[in-house]
Amino acid sequence: MTPEQENLLFESIGSIKASQEAILTSVAEIKADIHHSIEKSEARQKVVTDALKTDLKESEKRQVIAINKHDERLKSVEEKLTNQRVKVAAMGGSAGLAVSLIAYAVKNGLMN
Repeated sequence: MTPEQENLLFESIGSIKASQEAILTSVAEIKADIHHSIEKSEARQKVVTDALKTDLKESEKRQVIAINKHDERLKSVEEKLTNQRVKVAAMGGSAGLAVSLIAYAVKNGLMN
């Protein structure tokens, strides 16, 4: 091999090494960028997840309050309905008693 060919060979080897180092550096930079992007994405995802959890808890509290209000209203309506039934029954009983007394009086001739 001539000295000129040796020089070309060493230059080619040096060029190849430089290209490999540049490629490795680029790969390392890409890897760092990917890790940075993943970390940013995970941070954003955590913020969104935490916000959703907070919203869910607040929504559950509102639902519990609404259910409790509904239960209170239902109890109030049931109580009023029961009171109305008692009143109707009492009026029906009073009317029945009055009819029975009138029938008794007519039967026994007390109304003449």
